[in-house]
Parts: sequence; C-alpha cells; structure tokens
Amino acid sequence: MGLSARKKGMYALGQFGLVLSAYGAGKLFVAFYVNRGFSDTFIFPEFISQNYLLGLFTIAGLILALTRLVDAAVGLFSGFFSDRSRLKKGRRTGIMSLSVVPLAFFSLLVFFPPISGVSSINSIFLLVCMLLFYVFLSLYTIPYLALLSEYGNSSRDRMKISALMACATAFASLLGDRITWLMDLCSSRYGFSDLLSFRLILVIYAIVSCLCMMVPAFLLNERKYTKAEPVTGSFSAAFGAVIKDSCFRPYLLADVMYRIAFAFATAGFSYYVTGLLGLPLSVTVFYLLFIFFANLVLYFPVYFIVRRIGKRKMLFIAFLMLMAFLTAAVFAGKYPVSPFIQGTILSILVAIPASVFTVLPNVIVAELAVASEKKSGVQRGGMYFGVHSLIIKSGQMFATLLFPTVISFGIKPTGGVNRMGLRVTLIIAAVFSFVGFLALFGYREKEVAALLEKKD
Repeated sequence: MGLSARKKGMYALGQFGLVLSAYGAGKLFVAFYVNRGFSDTFIFPEFISQNYLLGLFTIAGLILALTRLVDAAVGLFSGFFSDRSRLKKGRRTGIMSLSVVPLAFFSLLVFFPPISGVSSINSIFLLVCMLLFYVFLSLYTIPYLALLSEYGNSSRDRMKISALMACATAFASLLGDRITWLMDLCSSRYGFSDLLSFRLILVIYAIVSCLCMMVPAFLLNERKYTKAEPVTGSFSAAFGAVIKDSCFRPYLLADVMYRIAFAFATAGFSYYVTGLLGLPLSVTVFYLLFIFFANLVLYFPVYFIVRRIGKRKMLFIAFLMLMAFLTAAVFAGKYPVSPFIQGTILSILVAIPASVFTVLPNVIVAELAVASEKKSGVQRGGMYFGVHSLIIKSGQMFATLLFPTVISFGIKPTGGVNRMGLRVTLIIAAVFSFVGFLALFGYREKEVAALLEKKD
C-alpha cells in the first residue's frame, strides 16, 4: 500500500526540514567564520584565527575538509545500520526520530562559539559541533531517502514523491536565501545587532526544520507500508552486494560524472558571466534566480515527460542539454548577439538538466533497491542510498579540489582573468559529462522495470 496524497506531502516536509537545517552549516559557514559577513552590509565578529597553518590551510578550511570527509563516510554506515535496525518504531523512522532533535540543535550550535573573540577553544568547539552535525545529518538523511523505496508502491508514486521533494528543496533554499532580508528587517525595525539578528533567524530556521523533520519521523507509520525485515550479515557483504549490482554501477558512474561536470559549471558561473560575457557581477544574481525558478517550473513537466518516454531517455536528454550548455559556453562572448541574450540562452540550457537530476536520481536509486529486493528477497535501500551518497559526495569533493587548480591557469598575475583558462574548465566539464552520457548506455532500464513488475 502506497502513501495517500496528503501523506506524500507529509513525507516531503522532511526534505524541506533537511535542506533548511543544513543551510546554515552548509552555506553560511564561510560567510560567518571566514568572510565574517554578507559583503559590507552585515559584519560579524572574528571567532577563529584567519592565519594559515603550515602556509597552506586555514582553520576553517581544515574543519570543512574534515567534516565533509566524515559526512561522506557516515552516510555509508548509516545506510548499513538503517538496514539492520530492529528499533520498535521502524528501522528507518526509528533512527530518524532519534536524530532529528540533535540535528536541528547542532545546526544552530555551530554559530554559538563559547568564547567572545579569537580562541583555540572556539576552533575545537566548532570542529566537534560540525562533526556531530554531519553525523546526525547522515543518520537522518539516508534512512529518510531509503523510505522512498518502501513508501512508493509504483514508479509513478515514487516520481510524485520525488517531485514533491524537489519542490520542498527549492522552497527551503529560497527561505534560506532570504536571510539577509530577514536580518535587515530585524536590524531596521528592532535595532538588533548583525550578530543577534543572524542568530535569531537561525533559531527560527532550526525550530521550523525540526518540526518539519518530525512529521515523517513521528506521524507516518513505517510498519504500515513495509514488511521488509532487518538485514543480517556483515558490512562488507552488504556493500559488496550493492556494488556488484550490474544495473546500479553504470547509473552510479553516469550520475557522478554529471555531478562533477555540474560542480564545475556552478563553481565557475560568476567567472563565466563576468570574464567570458563581460557582464557585471550583479547580472550573475539575475541568472541564478532565473535558473532557480526555471528549475521549479520544470519539476512537474519532467514528471509527465518521464511517464511518456521513460527515465533513461530523460537522462540522455539531460546529458545532451548539459553538453550543449558546456560546448556553447566555451565560445561565450564570441556569438553575434548581445552578451545578455547569450547568458539567458545558456541559463535555459543548464536549467533543464539541473531539474532532471534533481527529480530522477532518488527515484532511480529507490527502484534499483526494490529491483534488488525482488531478486534477493533482502531490502537494502539504506545501503543503496549510502553508497550513492558516498560516491556523489566524493565526486563533488573531487570537483571542488580540481576546479581551483584548473582555474588558476586562467588567472593573470595582475589579478585579471584569462579567458582561455575559463574556456578550459568548460571543456573539462564537457568531457566529464560525455563520459557520463556513455556510461548511461549500461543502465538497463527495461530489466529493472521487469523486476519491479515481478510479483512478490
């Protein structure tokens, strides 16, 4: 039995809470501890040293690197523990219900260092809080995603739920992005300091995210929708069973290649707008908003198109659109039309694959987990999402490390940007997307569909 429309919405609220809770530690950390504010409008005190260690790393950079590594690894183990859990409430919701309050708490505590002013105690405190935040984030996220393979009793159901999750992600991100507007409201109307305004809004975000994450964890009866028994066996056996899935491997490769290519495009977006198109930095904000709302509008059209042509063909279209964007962007600024129109066309080209890869991956991983269960009789949804999370995050970290190295070849000694260096980053991203396109040929959608239709 699948979820009703109302309960699908309740499940998607968990995604809204997840994204909002992760917004602070994930997107505001650098602004708070490194840049110490949002441009010249809001300035925060200095809490940790900005000096380089061994001439290479800042404290904030090391904390980010260590916590992201932990985040990638913990996701894998939380999937394994979720599959094996024997908690009375349910093997997924049981772990989620234990994680939700600590997750919201540490998402907030990250921005409350104990010492006023620069202190090594603050650095240690921050490292511990960030580590615990990412541990509890994984402990909630992986079981939550694994439920998609159990709550959706058909491909159409899973697509509907994933589209709702994509919308929830967009609205949570939109609310997170309004923090400067909310801070300005607090400062102008109530006279609060920048620091107090920032922390007050994060308290509200933490409360809202906690309540939203509680909805699927406490109000949806997991045992009513799944009869899957806890998995037995070792971690290595579970990991091996997932990695050996001949349908999962090619999809996983295609997905990670897309993430690396898209991470390049995202990291270099402002450079492309200013360096290749010669437009002011303020136009970048317009293009990013355009892409954001285009994504939001496209989520449900993607759902209806997939129903007609299938997921594999939709992914091929997404890769072709991404390669078209990257190839066209290599020659940005050289076309005989205005730079603004060039940027608008390029924004449309990148918005389409972004929307497809927001809606489809969770559905495909969930269906691969269900197909595996049909063959083996063992439900390893947690491990499937754990492996997927590990590979995707590893790919994104690889892109984060590689992009600055490549882009440095395009930086002039005077601080200006060499256009050829920028174009090279787009060529490299296009190569990654082409490899992903080729890998997708190994994903046997018909074989997976046949297994999904198989009676228990």
